[in-house]
Amino acid sequence: MSIHGGNIIATAKELSCSVTDLIDMSSNLTPLGMVPGLNESLVAGLNEISYLPEMDSETLRRIFARKYDLKEDEVFVGNGTTEFIFALPTAFAGNRAIIVNPTYSDYRLACKWANVSVTDFNLILEEDFLLDLDRLAGEFRGGELVFICNPNNPTGRLIDNNFLYKLITDNADTFFLVDESYLPFTREKSLLEYDLPANLFILCSSSKIYGIPGLRLGFLVARSENLRKFSGQRKPWGVNRMAQLAGEYLLQHGDDYVEEVRCFLESERPPFVQALAELKDIHVIEGRANFILCYLKGVLLAPVVREKLLEKRIMIRNCVTFDGLNDHYFRMSLKGSKGNMLCLDALREIL
Repeated sequence: MSIHGGNIIATAKELSCSVTDLIDMSSNLTPLGMVPGLNESLVAGLNEISYLPEMDSETLRRIFARKYDLKEDEVFVGNGTTEFIFALPTAFAGNRAIIVNPTYSDYRLACKWANVSVTDFNLILEEDFLLDLDRLAGEFRGGELVFICNPNNPTGRLIDNNFLYKLITDNADTFFLVDESYLPFTREKSLLEYDLPANLFILCSSSKIYGIPGLRLGFLVARSENLRKFSGQRKPWGVNRMAQLAGEYLLQHGDDYVEEVRCFLESERPPFVQALAELKDIHVIEGRANFILCYLKGVLLAPVVREKLLEKRIMIRNCVTFDGLNDHYFRMSLKGSKGNMLCLDALREIL
């Protein structure tokens, strides 16, 4: 079983249908499709695949740094945020990492590959997966690397970054990797807007908010002295030219689109969540992201619901592979209004 959602190409082959026949609610991508103008920009730059890309994505790095008032040597551009998730445990976890569960499974896999032991900090359904930062701080001994996804995947729970920043600065001997892949879907202030402490690493994804997971583009922000510790281990030309061009375009022309996505979610999410909560045997976890975690209270389990929805060409995420969850949980991301209604109608029929 895959530990990730969004396997739309493989699913289409399995069902002998076209990708366009599927409503993919298993992958946490923007509901509004491609950013206007991006396709034309990439077509115009297509001839540049005949050249090597910029070795360290210098132009993209400079644009990102200027946009967020950072120094260029405080920014790395990578082949998706996955590159950095797997690089950091080796360089900064010492012998121990803390993972707040349930959360993105690659954090644990990265620690396993780096031979770093993991201390689990488990959140529970009875508390709607709320994170108590004071209780988390009680687990710190110094020198560990703490993984925090904000908003968290798959719960959608959002931590006020004022409180999270205080936790980070109050515990200077502990390193924090804060994954803000889904923060652009909210109006929460990014940690990029605070003074950058020496024990913080921030992940920023282009895949989710701009809907370009196939290009693989992500950013890591940290103090320059921290980035230097593993810069010599990075591959040259790690970001392909099309991803570089896409990133340059999106950072300069994508703000209106991000605002449109936020407005859409603010309009579409509340009635969708309310309709979900009214369905038989479903408990909805109150989150703030573009996706929703549901708990099945009855005898019907998530794998069965997933298969029945696949018969209707709708993909959802069975959450059994998330540590701390089981086969009573599934996650779905919001799509366009029509797709959302089709999903609700199908769930009413199944449940």
